[in-house]
Amino acid sequence: MLLRAETIRRKHIVDKVSDVKKWIEHVSKKREELGGHAICPYAFSASVRVEERALNRVTLIEGATEDIIIFIVEDDVTLPSILNKVAELNMKHPDYVFLDDHKDDPTHIMGIQSNFGIHNMIMCQKNAKLLEAREKLHKTDYYDYWHQEMYQRIINGKFTNRQEQRIRRIWNDTHHSASERQMDEES
Repeated sequence: MLLRAETIRRKHIVDKVSDVKKWIEHVSKKREELGGHAICPYAFSASVRVEERALNRVTLIEGATEDIIIFIVEDDVTLPSILNKVAELNMKHPDYVFLDDHKDDPTHIMGIQSNFGIHNMIMCQKNAKLLEAREKLHKTDYYDYWHQEMYQRIINGKFTNRQEQRIRRIWNDTHHSASERQMDEES
């Protein structure tokens, strides 16, 4: 009986990974509506690692060689939960960028759905590589097709400065000792 349950679980994971690969094809496709650009021009050539993990187990994978790591998390995770986890990871690992993709928070560019929309996931990639790609894209008309809100959300993150400061304060309060907090406040 356990063998059957494990087989079903593995098939379920394989199906999710297959869904992610189809989504990567979707965002890699060059589109007339976007001036010949893909939703994500670098997705097709990037090396990608896909893992299914509980939200509370998502973390930086030290020594990973892939350009992007996609963590598929539980389907019942709330948007605030995934946003909090992403904010935590971004503060903890400043050399990397963690981006959320919640199935109930659709995003579109020129009417084309850009988020995954089937399962919830968190994407991780090196900040320097992402900034380099964005710099190249800024030299084209790529971002001209984006709605201003979408641009701000992706380029600057989803949090206002006030929210980010509050989350940083909460993170520092829960992850630093009292003496470390006092030194942070003094500096």
